[in-house]
Amino acid sequence: MSQFHVPVMLDECVEFLQPRDGGVYVDATLGGGGHSLGLLTKNPNIRVYGFDQDENALAQAREKLAGFADRVEFIRANFSRMRTELALRRVKNIDGVIFDLGVSSHQLDTSERGFSFDGDAPLDMRMDSSLNYCAKDAVNELGKAELSRIFKEYGEELNAGRIAAKIVSQRVNKPLQSTSDLVKTIESVVGKGSRESLKSKARIFQALRIYVNRELEVLEPALRDAINLLSPGGRIAVLSYHSLEDRIVKNVFREARDGCVCPPEAMDCVCGKRKQVILICKKPLEAGEEEILNNIRSRSAKLRVAEKILGEK
Repeated sequence: MSQFHVPVMLDECVEFLQPRDGGVYVDATLGGGGHSLGLLTKNPNIRVYGFDQDENALAQAREKLAGFADRVEFIRANFSRMRTELALRRVKNIDGVIFDLGVSSHQLDTSERGFSFDGDAPLDMRMDSSLNYCAKDAVNELGKAELSRIFKEYGEELNAGRIAAKIVSQRVNKPLQSTSDLVKTIESVVGKGSRESLKSKARIFQALRIYVNRELEVLEPALRDAINLLSPGGRIAVLSYHSLEDRIVKNVFREARDGCVCPPEAMDCVCGKRKQVILICKKPLEAGEEEILNNIRSRSAKLRVAEKILGEK
């Protein structure tokens, strides 16, 4: 079994979350359990609820966190179900939460999962293997306009329309079954061997992964739920790896910081929105040079942290 990635900006995340005695913390993207291990090691008097929809991730995390079995609970679910799953466990408030977004190194390295455009594997890309819908369904069933939208919106691919059109014409004779089928189709539009060709393949695979797993669709409401669950003084830390994720995090944090959205000329607030957080990091933090050298995944990471305002629930 390939290993899960080394946790990105671990020291910074643990330091910002400030695990306090008796606190309840949520790892919304458990992965191999690296960030949870950091929190549990930092303070022996906290409890962690770890969420992940990938059963392989949970198996790895259980092994890594075996020594903390009495203080950690593993929950197989997407973080979009955080509020519901915690309510089922009678957890009303939390003291901190971390999101480490995107795909893990383990998922990329496990070739049969179909996340990588290197090698040949089924067109899968499901983070939750119990889901019925996968990348093969998307490329063989969606129309040209929808595929183009996905590639442009989720992958920011300049050749989105041409690649979508090629996929649709290609599948008339033979459905796309594997990652190599998709790679060859992309290369027939953008060429092979160039840096731009490599970027196009990365963008298309990213876009399909985001679409299949509804990554951006569930992120905004999950962040809002997490902020609402925080106790006064509790903190939320979010690691994102591309501009689409970071933009959502930035906007949610800004709205939670600003509160009222009534126009300036309004004499009284009618929107009912109140300030919920202060921003601990005015701008996103990035990994240092040494960490980037030792952990390539940290190169594109951006960390944003906010704290629930005292008196807010």
